[in-house]
Amino acid sequence: MIVSSRVPRSTPSTPLLDYLARRFTYLSADTWRERIDEGRILCNGSACTSASTVGGGDILSYDMPEFAEPPADMAYEIVYEDTWLLGINKPGNLLVHRSGRSFTSNLMYDIRHVHRPPHPEAHAVNRLDRETSGVVLAARDRQTLRRMHGLFSARAVEKEYLAVVHGIPKPPAGTIDLPIGRAAGSRVSYRFSANGESAREACTVYETRERLGGRYAVMVLRPRTGRTHQLRVHMAAIGHPIAGDKLYGMPEQDFLHWRAAGGLPPGWPCARQALHCRMISFWHPAKNERVSIEAPVPEAMRVFIRNAASHTI
Repeated sequence: MIVSSRVPRSTPSTPLLDYLARRFTYLSADTWRERIDEGRILCNGSACTSASTVGGGDILSYDMPEFAEPPADMAYEIVYEDTWLLGINKPGNLLVHRSGRSFTSNLMYDIRHVHRPPHPEAHAVNRLDRETSGVVLAARDRQTLRRMHGLFSARAVEKEYLAVVHGIPKPPAGTIDLPIGRAAGSRVSYRFSANGESAREACTVYETRERLGGRYAVMVLRPRTGRTHQLRVHMAAIGHPIAGDKLYGMPEQDFLHWRAAGGLPPGWPCARQALHCRMISFWHPAKNERVSIEAPVPEAMRVFIRNAASHTI
């Protein structure tokens, strides 16, 4: 399979090997050197060498060796569609964008190239973590994308999530105002923490919807900001991590152990984190009316809630 990527126009002249190793971290610099020497890397249609340089606007093509992509749940559903936007109910275990070895097994690749009819100009407006299910908005043209990004930047988009958390939060409703930044000293590059390095303002409004015995609670979460992992970090910070959250629901050393082992600890409550974006509401920039897009809670999460309520887990 051949994949192509445009070098951002702001990129100065850079050694090809340095650019590949920094931009596409799923391979090491040594492996990228091997791929270049094998003639698998082209720049603007011409074969490259280890001494080649690239700059802004160049088109790089990579003839990838055959490999198996990680499994993904491609059973998404388009729940809203108009001339300008798509509303998609994303399942858990599906990336929104290409990452690592998931070149084709991601939502936006499928929407653009596999879905019938395809939507080749679609661009995701918001993102959800791989294991978080629910509403993803996709703009069908660049102008709509810019206008929707403007709404998100102005905090004019309402988002509502349903989550199951460990324990019963006290008070049962409130606001979490804790800045979020990179977790200092973490061995996991994508781990964040409250009051972490270069922390930025983050605010979440929470409400307890249902107590599931004494072990779990169903929560409605409304983020007022959009920081990476915000809801997961905030709930863990107040002592009530989201059920099934592997990164924030166990000590980091345990997370690293089970990630390497490819399994889950005995008694782990659910296969994926119990977090679902069930509604996004905004003033439609083209239709000039309020639009609310909803996604039903997935069956696996409903089963988990029923079992927790009946004390069978």
